[in-house]
Amino acid sequence: MKATLIALSIPTLLAAGTASAANLYDKDGTKLDLYGRATGMYYGSDNDELRGDESYIRMGLKGETDLGNNLTGLGQFEYNLPTSGSDNDELRLGFAGIRHDTFGTLTYGRQDGLLSMVNDYTDVLPEWGGDGLGKGTEVFGTGRTNGLLKYAFTYEGLTLGAQFTGQNDPQNNDPSKWMQGSAEGYALGASYDLPMGLSFAGAYNQAGKTDDQKLNATFGGDSDAKLGAIGVRYAANNWYAAATYSDGRDHYAIGDGYAEKNRGYEAVVQYTVADKFVPSLAYVRSDVKDSSQNIDDTANEYLSIGASYKFTPVFQTYVDYKVNLLDDSTFTKQYGINTDDVVAVAMRYDF
Repeated sequence: MKATLIALSIPTLLAAGTASAANLYDKDGTKLDLYGRATGMYYGSDNDELRGDESYIRMGLKGETDLGNNLTGLGQFEYNLPTSGSDNDELRLGFAGIRHDTFGTLTYGRQDGLLSMVNDYTDVLPEWGGDGLGKGTEVFGTGRTNGLLKYAFTYEGLTLGAQFTGQNDPQNNDPSKWMQGSAEGYALGASYDLPMGLSFAGAYNQAGKTDDQKLNATFGGDSDAKLGAIGVRYAANNWYAAATYSDGRDHYAIGDGYAEKNRGYEAVVQYTVADKFVPSLAYVRSDVKDSSQNIDDTANEYLSIGASYKFTPVFQTYVDYKVNLLDDSTFTKQYGINTDDVVAVAMRYDF
C-alpha cells in the first residue's frame, strides 16, 4: 500500500442517525429533542493534505407539534463544527415542514436531496463511501442544499418523493466555490422495501447552472446537470449488502469544468457479530468522459476495508482504510486527484 499502514485497535458500527436523543420539552402535543455526537478522529496518509486531526462536534434540534386534523408541524436544525478550526464549519440542516398521517410530508429549507434515497444504500461505511455516484453537498440539489422543497409519501414499504430545487448559493458565498450551488431544478425518487429485507430504489436529479458556473466553467457550463441512480440492498440475518449505480451528464466537476458523462459504482458488504462488531468491505468508482477535453478516465476508485466496535448504544470506535486504486498518471496530476491511501481512526460518542 502507498501509505504507511497504521496498526490500530478494534473499531465500531457507525449508526445511521443518532443512537439516542435528550428530550428537552414534551407537553401539550409539542416536543423538542437535542441530539448530536462528539468524534475524535485522525487521518493517516502519505498525502500531507489528508493527514492530521479530523475531529468534530455535531449538534442538532428536532421538534414537532400537533396541529390537529392528523397534521404535525416539524422542524430540524443541525450544525457541524470541526475542532481543528471553524473554517470548515457547516450548517448541515435547517428546515421546517408539515406532515399528514395519510398524505405524506412536505418540507422546505436546507436538507438532503432525493438522490439520497439511492446513495444512502452504500453510504454506510465507518468513514468512507458515498462519493462514487456524484451526490455531494451543494451539488445541484443532490446532497445538503439550501432552498429545497421536498415531498415524500410512504405506504406499505413504498416511498415516493418529489423535489423542487430553488436557485441557491453555497454557504458563506465564497467566490472560489463557484462550482457549488445551482439554478432551479427538480428531482424524483422512489424506493420499495420488501418484508424479507430486500429493497430497491431509483432517483433522477436535474438542475440548471448558476451564472457564475456558466461564466467560469471552461466546459460543460452551458448544459443542465443531470444525474440518475438506481440501487439494491439486502439487510437481514446480520448481513448488510448493497450496490448502487449512477449515470450523469454535465454533472461531475473535474478541473474547471463539468464532464460530459460520468458513471458511478458503489458496492458494500457488512456482517454484524453479537450486535457489536461490524467488519465491512466496499468498492467505489467514478468514471468520467468528455470528448472536448480528451478525458476518458477514472477519477475516483478505491477499496474500503473497515471495522467498527460498539461498546454501548452511544459509544463506538472504528477504523476505515481507503486503499486507493488510482496510480499517478498524466490525468491525475493534471486534475489534482489524490492517489495515496488514507486511514481513518476514530472514537465517537452519540447523544
